[in-house]
Amino acid sequence: MRAFRLVAVLFCAACSPVFGLPLRASVLRAPSCRCCAPSTGELTASGGRSRRSLLREQRRVVRELSDELAQLEVRGPQAVEFAEELFTYGVRSAADLSAVPSRVLDAVGIVGQERTRLLAFSRLAAMERAAPVLRSASSAVDAAVASSGIADDDDEPAEGVRQESFIIEQVQDGVRVDAALSALLPPLSRTYFGSIAVDGLVQLNGETVKKSARVAVGDQLSVRLRPERELTLVAEAIPLSPLYEDADCIVIDKQPGLVVHPAPGHWNGTLVNGLLFRMRVQQAAAAGVAPTTTDLLPDVSGTGLRPGIVHRLDKQTSGALVAAKTARAQRALLAAFAERRVWKVYLAVCVGDPGARSAVDVAVGRDPTDRLRMAVRSEEEGGRSALSVVHRLATDGRISLVAVLIRTGRTHQIRVHLEHLGHPLLGDEVYGDQNWNRLEIKAASRPLLHARALRFAHPVTGQVVHVVAPCPADIRAYATRLSGVAPGEVDAWVTERIDTLLAPTLVGFKY
Repeated sequence: MRAFRLVAVLFCAACSPVFGLPLRASVLRAPSCRCCAPSTGELTASGGRSRRSLLREQRRVVRELSDELAQLEVRGPQAVEFAEELFTYGVRSAADLSAVPSRVLDAVGIVGQERTRLLAFSRLAAMERAAPVLRSASSAVDAAVASSGIADDDDEPAEGVRQESFIIEQVQDGVRVDAALSALLPPLSRTYFGSIAVDGLVQLNGETVKKSARVAVGDQLSVRLRPERELTLVAEAIPLSPLYEDADCIVIDKQPGLVVHPAPGHWNGTLVNGLLFRMRVQQAAAAGVAPTTTDLLPDVSGTGLRPGIVHRLDKQTSGALVAAKTARAQRALLAAFAERRVWKVYLAVCVGDPGARSAVDVAVGRDPTDRLRMAVRSEEEGGRSALSVVHRLATDGRISLVAVLIRTGRTHQIRVHLEHLGHPLLGDEVYGDQNWNRLEIKAASRPLLHARALRFAHPVTGQVVHVVAPCPADIRAYATRLSGVAPGEVDAWVTERIDTLLAPTLVGFKY
């Protein structure tokens, strides 16, 4: 076997037929071997890439291929070994495996159930390639550029770059350049404008500045917006845990750390990518072939970035999240959330004892000094009404487990309201108590917030759907510590406590 592998490494597609290895050029794009490849000097002289550049490209492809294999449950070291071997045979993607001859897979060592699983994925991926690709018309940056409406002038930026200019007002006084721009040009992120500034595309009063520069009232802030690469929404094999699913909607128990939908800085690896994969597999299984349309999930917003999404959870928040599978369902669910016809309860671990019941009815808006934060703001200051009712479930006087019923769904609402109440969320680096966060860092490595239960009218049948997301391990540990209930009995205990305390809120609730 070793001799066979060595031959495959030393001889390219032009030579391989001599050794009985007829390669399909459309799939197996083997690099030229030493017998056919030009020298490094020839590559450089002819405008080609240097040997170092080619090696760098090879490492990149092998790394991406090994990552694909790892996502398909091939163990780390084995995934790297397979990727290196497959690369020598011209394989560049796991989707190419279905066209690889059996003797090549034998030589690489892909056999048994592992081969069956990888080939099944490869065939599905090949069918996806044949179907139209899900794309947005452009990225968020492209949309901002397209809508800028800037007239041509003598100082027109280079192709693909457009300029925006602003006069700084009081609300941005003293703010960093990257934060000011992200506030002035939503939904573009602070990270994006930081990279723009590094490239010298941001000017303050006519002078190029760093992202950390501060703006003042009356300053002229200009930025040249650089379109990002076109965003492609791809189906990714991301593990999802459905709590409820039918032909119209699905409720996922979102794990902490998972971003809900693509956005600047998170173009893939999101819950949306996982939903697309799930829908692709379901439709392929039902029809026997991959779907031939891109309508896997509805996107009535028209952005192309949030198919199926009707509400969101923060990246580190776990728990129940609803998504729509049809346009009719998405429109109905969006209306239900907007009209406050969804009953939502969260579990949280907070510092101190907030009392048996506390209602927080204060408006929430963007923090004027830090655009990444939200804050208590009056409606005159741009705040939006927000109501949270906090019910204590268990406490030791120092830390409490609470259930929070929210009537509105403002960004960071519970986190801001608990901070305002004087009992911040444990593990919250933005709104929390840093001393407590340090003390509890081993047990509270994230903001301890969990979307526990949802009740809503089914978007088609109208029947009330009630879903409960089990307590994640970190919150279960605190519940056990604070209540004395055994870990295996925590979920039943929490459900009983919430049902008892919140039963009056269900009387007359309009779904």
